[in-house]
Amino acid sequence: MQRLDNRHSMNSPLKSQSPTPAAIRKARVTAGLTQTKAAQAVQASLRAWQQWEAGDRTMPPGLFELFMLKTGQWSLDDHDVTQ
Repeated sequence: MQRLDNRHSMNSPLKSQSPTPAAIRKARVTAGLTQTKAAQAVQASLRAWQQWEAGDRTMPPGLFELFMLKTGQWSLDDHDVTQ
């Protein structure tokens, strides 16, 4: 699995910012997951995931961070968890 270096990426949301639909899709595709499997990874519905990727609904930043951590695209070393 390819690991993204999101620390300096334009698609990397800050802690308080929601990810863009493009960033959500890119993260899922990079993880090699279907929308169904991606939604299951963060305990969301398939419909919610579809809406996040379509831009019809805003994905909470914490769920995006959880997805990135669970899929190995981010590590705790990449993000200061003490702030």
